[in-house]
Amino acid sequence: MKFSGRTVTAIIEFPANKVLLVRRATVAFKGFWALPGGGVDAGETDEAAVIREVREETGLIVEVVKKIGEYHETGVQDGIEYDYYPACFIVKPVGGKTARQEQEIEEIKLFDIEKLPERLAFEHSRMLRDYVDVRLHRV
Repeated sequence: MKFSGRTVTAIIEFPANKVLLVRRATVAFKGFWALPGGGVDAGETDEAAVIREVREETGLIVEVVKKIGEYHETGVQDGIEYDYYPACFIVKPVGGKTARQEQEIEEIKLFDIEKLPERLAFEHSRMLRDYVDVRLHRV
């Protein structure tokens, strides 16, 4: 199986250095903690896609704060070959309430940015490291 193409991810900022992660229920990244996000629909901007994906997966309404990077992720995890291009955004919640998308998400949880789970989807660990370094003024 191959997972490829353009995707978006969101680091949802909360007070006290907390970040929201979702544990995936679908084949790609099943059981791994990941940033909310997904594919970009035809004719959709990255910003519109990340807002839509966050709402679909978590129930939260968010605003984009800024884009923190473009990544190219390749590798193999659990027999799935990955070759895709996620754009990562920092977003802030402005409404809605947390409600997981039952078909795709097993669990939603807030984590302290200094105590992230070990079982992260491989590509999201790099995005989160970049974010944590900036947030904690390590760079």
